[in-house]
Amino acid sequence: MKISFNAKQRQYHAHQKSIDQLLLQNITNDNDDFSAIVDLEKSLSSYVGAEDVIVCNTQFNAFVLLFMILDLKSGDEVITAPLSSGIAVQAALFMGAKVIFVDVTKENYTLDIEQVEDAITERTKLIIPVSIFGNIADMKSINALALQHDLCVIEDAAESFGSAQDGRRSCQLSKLATTSFFPTMPLNGFGNGAALFIEDKELRDKARLLRSQGRDGNTYRGIGIEACIDTLQAAIVNYKISHVDEEQNARKEIAQNFTSNLRESNLKLPDFTEESNFAYYPVISSDRADIVKKLQNNDIEYKVPFSQPLHLHPAFTFMRYAHGDFPISERLAETLVLLPLHAYLSKEEQQSIINTLQ
Repeated sequence: MKISFNAKQRQYHAHQKSIDQLLLQNITNDNDDFSAIVDLEKSLSSYVGAEDVIVCNTQFNAFVLLFMILDLKSGDEVITAPLSSGIAVQAALFMGAKVIFVDVTKENYTLDIEQVEDAITERTKLIIPVSIFGNIADMKSINALALQHDLCVIEDAAESFGSAQDGRRSCQLSKLATTSFFPTMPLNGFGNGAALFIEDKELRDKARLLRSQGRDGNTYRGIGIEACIDTLQAAIVNYKISHVDEEQNARKEIAQNFTSNLRESNLKLPDFTEESNFAYYPVISSDRADIVKKLQNNDIEYKVPFSQPLHLHPAFTFMRYAHGDFPISERLAETLVLLPLHAYLSKEEQQSIINTLQ
């Protein structure tokens, strides 16, 4: 019995009738109907408690749009973590900015606020705390530090949609945020997609204009990019958001089952808060190769989230970082494994994972 890492097939079969109907409606609609996009933006606004939301086609373009409205330019510095997907980093470099890495904490793998403070210079313009595995950085402290130095904060909430901090939803923990609807994310579509959360209406209106090549109807009013989400993806994500809490609660029960049964193992287990979205179940092992071999022998899919931190990838050697510069990120990249954790994981499959690791 193969145990899948993700739930794409099972999720589809559980909602097949509704999803097929949505697909058929969008495929056969001959009109330029953008109501699915409007509906998704309204649903996202309602869920996170935002005044308005802008959806687009990729999180890379979401970051580019945010950087454009903030006038990020060559010479500006952006502080973020090397333990991430690299989307924000690539987008910042694309804009000509300089990326400054700081290490993460060993507790929840997010930006170390003390190191962020040490990294701020007169050229610093942005801080991008990356939520990881549903864990959110210390946004209260980061926002306070940013206010002190007149900096902007963009929460990278790709992996934390549905999580909260101090009672506030992720994506509403700073004045600017993005999330992703990529198929491996907590709220996902069948393809790519993303959203921007912008508190300031003037900046929000500018981002909405630039999302469509700077066009207002048939008139170009700015120099923008083509970043509109496909209506089909918007319809699918909008349907899935109505089930996001239900699936999150199911993942919570499974995560609690794993934790209660694996306490005596040699693995370092995740320390979830009650406000987590339980999107992933990361474990740490000093002998990751042995854990991987056991999972493989029992036909259990897993994910090694990082081959290495970003500063050690060949593409970023020009940044002149070296091995040992960010020891926590480097150690985590060598020891982290993600176990299957999705709402459609059966009791039998859960027990098989537990037996394999005990």
